Amino acid sequence: MKPDKPLIKKSLFSPISLVISTSLICFLYIFMEWVFIVTKPSFINSASFLEKVFIFLNTASLLSVFSIFCLVPFIILYAFQHSKKVNSILGVIFSFFPTIILTSLILLMVDNFTYTVFKFGIVSSKGIIRILYAGAFTGLGFVINRKVLNFTKSIERNYLKNPNRYQKLILPFLAFFLSVCIALPIVFNSNAGSEEGIFPNRADLSKMPNIILITGDGIDASKLSLYGYEKDTTPFLKALSSQSLFAENAFSNAQGTVGSITSMLTGKYPADTRVLTTSDILRGDDAFQHLPAILKNYGYFTVQLSYSYYADAYNVNIQNGFNEANGRSPQKSRLDTYVASLLPANYYYFIQQVLSRVSDRLGHIFFLKDMANPYLQVTEAPEKFDDLQKLDYAISLLNKTEKPLFIHLHWMGTHGPKYHPDQQFFSAGQNPDIQEKFNANLYLDSILEFDRAVAIIFKELENRNLQDNSILIVASDHTQRWSLARLPLIIRFPHSEYSKIITENVQNMDIAPTLLDYLGIEQPSWMDGQSLLTNLIKNRPIFLMEIGRSSKDLANGEITYPEAKPPFFQFGKISVIICDRWYQLNLEKLTLTDGNINSRNGSCSNQKSDKTIAIALIVDHFRKYGFDTSSLNILETGK
Repeated sequence: MKPDKPLIKKSLFSPISLVISTSLICFLYIFMEWVFIVTKPSFINSASFLEKVFIFLNTASLLSVFSIFCLVPFIILYAFQHSKKVNSILGVIFSFFPTIILTSLILLMVDNFTYTVFKFGIVSSKGIIRILYAGAFTGLGFVINRKVLNFTKSIERNYLKNPNRYQKLILPFLAFFLSVCIALPIVFNSNAGSEEGIFPNRADLSKMPNIILITGDGIDASKLSLYGYEKDTTPFLKALSSQSLFAENAFSNAQGTVGSITSMLTGKYPADTRVLTTSDILRGDDAFQHLPAILKNYGYFTVQLSYSYYADAYNVNIQNGFNEANGRSPQKSRLDTYVASLLPANYYYFIQQVLSRVSDRLGHIFFLKDMANPYLQVTEAPEKFDDLQKLDYAISLLNKTEKPLFIHLHWMGTHGPKYHPDQQFFSAGQNPDIQEKFNANLYLDSILEFDRAVAIIFKELENRNLQDNSILIVASDHTQRWSLARLPLIIRFPHSEYSKIITENVQNMDIAPTLLDYLGIEQPSWMDGQSLLTNLIKNRPIFLMEIGRSSKDLANGEITYPEAKPPFFQFGKISVIICDRWYQLNLEKLTLTDGNINSRNGSCSNQKSDKTIAIALIVDHFRKYGFDTSSLNILETGK
């Protein structure tokens, strides 16, 4: 009977052969992840093929160098002792990093396969299934470790034991190649240091008020008693409006949460930032030009409490803006912040996706953290969102910092398609557990719960005598089911200043300029919105971007967007609102539809608007932000 092979054998390889094998495994891992990411709609789609290739080479080189540096202490130990037993143990330690990398790659590939074919994967695993995943990963690791050791020994035996003059150049060439792949994107990063010099001149602000921006998800103004709805869905907001700036006719600038919140915080149109869906990120100067960065520059402590997938500042690449966003802080990882400042946005975000894909799955199977399915929660809402926890945390911040606060709290309970209000008033007698999608009465109860949340925050401000040293903004990202309709917007300034009703059309992009105007900070030239404290431009057109079409994976709820192609890339539709009329251009079919804004308040005297004017405005809007509009010529000429 043959004895079992020992795990640790006599070392037949040197650290040099392990450096080579580690680099090859790192490149294999990143290549497979690169193929996965570039072949689906994502932030990287707009990059050229050459940039995509360099993203792969850069990330693979970074992972290789990181893994090699982790081995340096053991390599030094290997060089200064000559015990065969110790060297054998070091051989196993040397192979740890490539083993983990290769085992993780197999885990990801299996997970991708099971989700694609069987609609089951790590994210849906619970209890004993998670334990089985962890056991399989560990067992596979032992098997892979032997393979890595054998692979490394074969490199030593075939290429390094008696090397010729060309084989002696392998290590210097590898060092040169890795260095070039890492350095080139950094050297040619035209956006490095973009955060410098983009802010207005500092004003002397002796007393800066807290700013609390509360955005409800998918709230129609037409369903609020604040806007005349017959059921009393917003008793507190209705009372607060008498001491606030109250916009009768406010509109979003983007169809979904990502595009709308980004537009709100930057004061820029989606056509300018090219951010509309979860596949998009801010690039270049746009990543540094936004309201949170300006406020932070003036000494504000900035916090975002939203939903990490659909309204997260870090996911959309808002740089140097928030001290904390959804429990994450740039101060927690200086290395991460440093890498973000060095690399172009596409490179940095590719690294982030690669890291999050593996860390989320490993954390889940080893019970370090639960891997949530954000797609399913947002598209189906099977459970209640954590809005109340966010509310409690926002209130706690009022006691924790001496700096003025900027808090953005995004309330998800009104999102749908299912609603889980703590109290049922309009839906009394209905069972939320068996509700149909977009249940009308449960939606009203969710709005009422949102109203109560705003009341709680204002009451906490009063309890601390902060109501006259705070600005409270209540808004919404978009309407329910993305209709072309009015949104709520009220702003309560200290001492009820600027209390008035605005009947001109306004937009979410106007919030940032309004706050800067109140603080006495000059509005930057890159901010397109207009302060609501000034005389508004009469009959100003409001532009709203939409996706053309999307599909949903019925198993995990993931939304898949169409591939971004020129000339309009991710934008499938654009609407322009002129007073009480809307015009929507389908950019795929080149068809224009129009209609009236329901229940709009205010007159439209002397306002001319027709399809010809709407088309001209849309074309000019695209041209302003560098789009090729030649395909729209047929609409302009009417032929």
